[in-house]
Amino acid sequence: MEGGACLASSFRPGNHRLGSAISAPLARQKINLTLLTHVVGDEILDSVTVLCTDRGAAADSYSLLKARIRKGAVRPYPGACILSLYPHDKRSDIKGNFIRSLAQAKVMIRALASSPSAICAVLSQAAKNRALEVLFEHFEFPSYRTPAEFHAVVHPPQEFVREVIASYQEKIIRVYYIVHQAGLDLWDLSVPSSQALEDFAQALIALGKPNRAIPFLAAVPGPGKKFTLSFSLSTDCGDEVQDILKLHIPAIAIRRHSPVAAVFLHGPHFGDRFGIADTLVQALDRAKVSLLALSCAVSSITAMVREEELLKALQVLGKTFEEQS
Repeated sequence: MEGGACLASSFRPGNHRLGSAISAPLARQKINLTLLTHVVGDEILDSVTVLCTDRGAAADSYSLLKARIRKGAVRPYPGACILSLYPHDKRSDIKGNFIRSLAQAKVMIRALASSPSAICAVLSQAAKNRALEVLFEHFEFPSYRTPAEFHAVVHPPQEFVREVIASYQEKIIRVYYIVHQAGLDLWDLSVPSSQALEDFAQALIALGKPNRAIPFLAAVPGPGKKFTLSFSLSTDCGDEVQDILKLHIPAIAIRRHSPVAAVFLHGPHFGDRFGIADTLVQALDRAKVSLLALSCAVSSITAMVREEELLKALQVLGKTFEEQS
């Protein structure tokens, strides 16, 4: 768990861009982000971004976004908590059971983000204990048997955290490695209620088969108390995905991008250095690569791009970030 503040913004894709409206202003003010997830809109749906930062930077972040996003909405959620479950190896059934747990706990999910090692949910601080109780009903954790044992884990002292953050302010951002996965579909759907969110969780569980992974999953608030969900799976199982979604969540609009590719940047911890997301977004913009969705969580960034633009994306990111040998 990680406390802080959450901001959600929405805007028409033609009015603003993620880099100029959100990531660049925050990077210039050296504001560290602990989570960022973004789903690109179309002629019907808005583009939506959810980001988290520490409480001390919440007011400045809100002012920056309000000044930039004039044709759109910015909503602050000051008492936020990031709840992360890992390792999960991108497994569909674990993602599904995590979302089902939160839906059954009746907590308001502000956003979902994923990395290759974790799935993260942004909740209110008031809902975190209720969410933990239900998670312990559906999952077994070797390190602690009860929520009380989990709460007893000692968190690192703040002085140590500040030293770690300071050590990552290098001029060229180092990452452990950059990898990619092609041959994917990206599915976007809008679900109207907490029950529909639980139905979506059941669909993910139904999609779970041995060695089947979901490389990307993100969720952001949509219009009219709806939730926009975005996830990727291999193009080979496209027909099965369509059938399972229609079975578990009928009468919803589904958008399918195909073929797409995922690009993963691993390490260091995303919250340890300001400007990581902006560096990636600006690099893709320079290379004229269309960013379809983005998830920055824990220690990884996952960017979804069109498969025909994958080579351009890898070339520019390879020149922008320094991979550790």
